[in-house]
Amino acid sequence: MAAALRDSRARTRARLDDLSDAQWQVPQQAGVNPPAWELTHLAWFAEFWILRGPHRIGSDTFVHATQPPRIAGPDELFDSARLPHAARWTTPMPSRDEVWRRLDAQLEACLAALPAGDDDEALYFHRLALFHEDMHGEAFAWLRAALGYPAPPGAGLEPLPALAPIAMTGGDVSIGWPAECRGFAFDNEGPPKTLRLPDYEIDAVPVSCGQYLRFVQAGGPPPQRWRKAGDAWQQRWFDRWLPLDPAQPVIHVSAHEAEAYCRWAGRRLPSAAEWEHAADHIHWGHGVWEWTADAFAPYPGFAPGPYKDYSAPWFGDHRELRGGAFATHERLHDKRYRNFFQPARSDVFAGFRTAL
Repeated sequence: MAAALRDSRARTRARLDDLSDAQWQVPQQAGVNPPAWELTHLAWFAEFWILRGPHRIGSDTFVHATQPPRIAGPDELFDSARLPHAARWTTPMPSRDEVWRRLDAQLEACLAALPAGDDDEALYFHRLALFHEDMHGEAFAWLRAALGYPAPPGAGLEPLPALAPIAMTGGDVSIGWPAECRGFAFDNEGPPKTLRLPDYEIDAVPVSCGQYLRFVQAGGPPPQRWRKAGDAWQQRWFDRWLPLDPAQPVIHVSAHEAEAYCRWAGRRLPSAAEWEHAADHIHWGHGVWEWTADAFAPYPGFAPGPYKDYSAPWFGDHRELRGGAFATHERLHDKRYRNFFQPARSDVFAGFRTAL
């Protein structure tokens, strides 16, 4: 756990530390945060959950900690549930050097608080903070893409293998995190959900740029990050325009664009249950997140975890994605993991596969 926490922090630094002071001043826009706020939020989150318990729900409906902040506070500024998105640009924030100092202090304090052994309950909040930082590490990568900054070290999309669609046998299936499993599960992964699936077919790989290009050539709208250059197509990749690689997965498409492609192709998006049921047979991960047909919704019997705002506020108006992108830490590449974004978003590293 100590090694994982240090690794996640190193990735956070690698995705922001090389930016100039001018690049550090991010203009206000949806989908991103000012680095000073987001980084201090990381320090606040880990300190809040690991070092400041026990916690309780206050009469104001926010989660409160028994202990006051010593490293990153106050709660009113760095709890994402309390400070509105727009206010993160207008509220005075720590200097760049002070942000990193707080992060260093927080990490060492949380490492010193690691429990002995591998008890799941004792490690819960360390694991929560770890995965939370991994998620923000990916958000820093899409911030760089959204603002046209250079790609972070090691970022790239691999070509997809040429694989035929897979016929899946349906039946009664269970998805989600089984109660008897050890380890860490997010609250929206349980309790496990049982349902009956008919037989279906699912693509072995996500839809490629070459496949999507045929849809565009037939009259479909091109993705926002594509452009025509003479007779050829190009794709925006962070700070540069590159020739469209037909073997790479299509990326930066919304759920609505994915559905338009499916209608043209005579297919559909898979359900989240179909995706999870097929996960051991299909090629996924380290490429693009994959839109599914399902709204992000609780499984029957859902109960929010201690971090009550992780899932519950987003049920209904967000769409579920599965898999994992090139910028997603491999720790989050789990077939049960449910990502979720509003379906119109195309700034995140999202693509899709089809089903029939």
